[in-house]
Amino acid sequence: MLNVKEKNFFSNKVTLIGMMGTGKSKFGRIVANNLNYKFYDVDALIEKKFKTTIKELFEKNGELFFRKIEKQTIKSLFFNKKNKNEKSIISLGGGGFDDKDTRELLLDNTNVIWLNTPINTLVQRVGDGSKRPMIKGDVRKALDKLLKKRTKFYTLSHFQINTDNLAQDQITEKIINIVSHQNDKAI
Repeated sequence: MLNVKEKNFFSNKVTLIGMMGTGKSKFGRIVANNLNYKFYDVDALIEKKFKTTIKELFEKNGELFFRKIEKQTIKSLFFNKKNKNEKSIISLGGGGFDDKDTRELLLDNTNVIWLNTPINTLVQRVGDGSKRPMIKGDVRKALDKLLKKRTKFYTLSHFQINTDNLAQDQITEKIINIVSHQNDKAI
């Protein structure tokens, strides 16, 4: 049986996954600028389309509605970029990789990189969680619960970068090395 991690060896599409506060959007933009890729933040695309925040979408329509439009946005974005053969980096929201169909699409067609950040760092970055719809009550407990649920999906990624004890430029360099190495293999 073909190992999924071997199937995507030559992809010019990259997906960044991980919990909120890992820096997916930040590092995605930096790497895209460095490598002349296009960068897409799924949450930002949804906010732009609906002219509201993710938190407000959750509050007005519920999580099921949000997950449905998130899945549609990811699928539409992927096929649009695939048809254009565009080098792109896609940053998913923390729960975007939970959906089985989305996960399979991205694992089969992109290099999926998990930015794995320890809970203590996430708690610091998320702050009081007031802008995060999945955080209710105690921030640490909410993050810990989400991380435990999502880790089983995140571990399916092709690459994992443990960001603990790494400076921003080191994380950027690791992502660039992964993306560049994959492109070298495609030549």
